[in-house]
Amino acid sequence: MEKKIVFIMLAAALFIGGCNLEKKAVMPSTLSNVSVRTAYSPTEKFSTSGKYAFVTFASDDQGTEVGKIDQRIQTALSKELKKKGYKAGEYSDIRYFVAYNLLVQHEVDVLISKSKTEGKEWISAVVVPNDYVTGALLVQIIDAKSMEPVWLGAFNADMVLTSVSEQEKQERVGYAVHELLKNFPPK
Repeated sequence: MEKKIVFIMLAAALFIGGCNLEKKAVMPSTLSNVSVRTAYSPTEKFSTSGKYAFVTFASDDQGTEVGKIDQRIQTALSKELKKKGYKAGEYSDIRYFVAYNLLVQHEVDVLISKSKTEGKEWISAVVVPNDYVTGALLVQIIDAKSMEPVWLGAFNADMVLTSVSEQEKQERVGYAVHELLKNFPPK
């Protein structure tokens, strides 16, 4: 009898409170100092569905690491936009263009030491790259008719470079895109 009551109470709590089955995005351990900023045009009437197309640039990077990064970003953006009711379309029937840039800045340490040899003082400097980079993923949504930007998001983070698997790279991009588009379209 007690089990029935507990079950009924649990079912009622789920019914009244709702049940969020969406998987929460977990920040990968190889990211730190994360910040997300977005801005949008207050005059834009954002629809909750529509078609989009990526702004792409001619490139010979297919198959290289740059090409792989490009593919990871497009895949993650497509997945998040699909969750929000948007579909990829042809240029002739789209509502938005989606443009993105990935900016990476390598950090370095300069190690300086002083030494004395045979009565002379020597100063030596060694430049040592850190095992992380500071990166930013910028995503811009552009109205296809007016060609005006209507939404901009920037995801900034420090990223570990050493020993990062392909799966971890995909998780990082997926997390960044999820966090960026969390409040898109604006309400």
